[in-house]
Amino acid sequence: MRYTLPIFGLLAVLALPVRAAEFLATNAYRVAESQTVADEQWVLAGTAEAEGRFQNDLFISSGGALLLNGTYEGNVWGASGLAASMDGHCLRNVRLAGKTVRIDGHVAGNVMAMAETVILGTNAVVEGNVRLIATSVIQEGLVKGNAAITSARTATLGGTIKGNVKIVAPEVFFARDAQIDGNLAYTANKELVPAAGVVAGAIERQLPKAEPLFSKERLYSRAMWFLAAFLAGVPFIALFPMTTAMAAQLARTSAWKCLLVGMLATAALPFLAIMCASSIVGIPLGGLILAVWGILIYVSRFTMGLVVGTMILRSVGTSIRHVLLTMALGLAVIYLATVFPPIAVPAQMAVAWMGTGALLLALLQKRRLIIQVPQNLKKLEELKNEANKPEEQ
Repeated sequence: MRYTLPIFGLLAVLALPVRAAEFLATNAYRVAESQTVADEQWVLAGTAEAEGRFQNDLFISSGGALLLNGTYEGNVWGASGLAASMDGHCLRNVRLAGKTVRIDGHVAGNVMAMAETVILGTNAVVEGNVRLIATSVIQEGLVKGNAAITSARTATLGGTIKGNVKIVAPEVFFARDAQIDGNLAYTANKELVPAAGVVAGAIERQLPKAEPLFSKERLYSRAMWFLAAFLAGVPFIALFPMTTAMAAQLARTSAWKCLLVGMLATAALPFLAIMCASSIVGIPLGGLILAVWGILIYVSRFTMGLVVGTMILRSVGTSIRHVLLTMALGLAVIYLATVFPPIAVPAQMAVAWMGTGALLLALLQKRRLIIQVPQNLKKLEELKNEANKPEEQ
């Protein structure tokens, strides 16, 4: 998982400040231990180290390391392109995202952390509830409330949790010092047998709910997404007819090439955006790259809708009515495929990769054509001048 500056942007939209706030964009943000910050802080930085006293909420995003070792009287929202660590004291709630998140401080409220690896260290004390979402979760501290842990790989419990615990992870491990005073509900590959005294309450294994092959709710949801895609596709085709047509043609004639280019692009663009966002100068470029990446993935379904629709109708028309009908039919098939869980993800990935690759190749081809037009016009002018020379003589 990758958590970057868009998380911070989303927070900015969801919380419009009504009190005094300070907006900062800097290469390196640092508040010394002796400093006090009174106003609400909104910070974009290459690297960030906040060790002082913050009397209001702190919204901070860092392309590099994010260190939170101060005292925070308000809420803390943080996002880091690399590692985010919290060793300070927060009187309210903490929400962190990054490649790695580590909490070793004291939090009077609740904690939510999302990362590849989340660590609640041995010195961590959380008065409220915790929600930890990561590929790997390690809990070694004290949680006085409830804990919800979701991991794609492993969850390791070695600290004390006073409330109830809910774990969803393929592998769950208990260290020797682990202690759960409440109930334990878990979803794992195999049944857990904690040592005596580790879990004071009831232990319940919850088997993953088998998702039905078909449901009316999912069909209705996909119908709404289909309608939204069709309404967005109409102006796109009207504004960029040549690009859309070229992309659809490339997807039909060079499918494997489009698929390879799309796979590389969808993987490389987010990485390139993160690299750009590591400095304050590159933050706007990083945001632009991420925006282009998201637009390409969404617009790719318009192209693939035309491709699938053409394969079904076995005809290529030039009228706007025929084009829209073809796209609508293709989009309907694509969204219908996502109704069935076994093929939903592969279908979405194939559409995104092939459609993105086709669009990028079409844009490159269109650029070459635009460059060639003046050259061809120049050649025609030269031929015309040569043809007129005998007549002049």
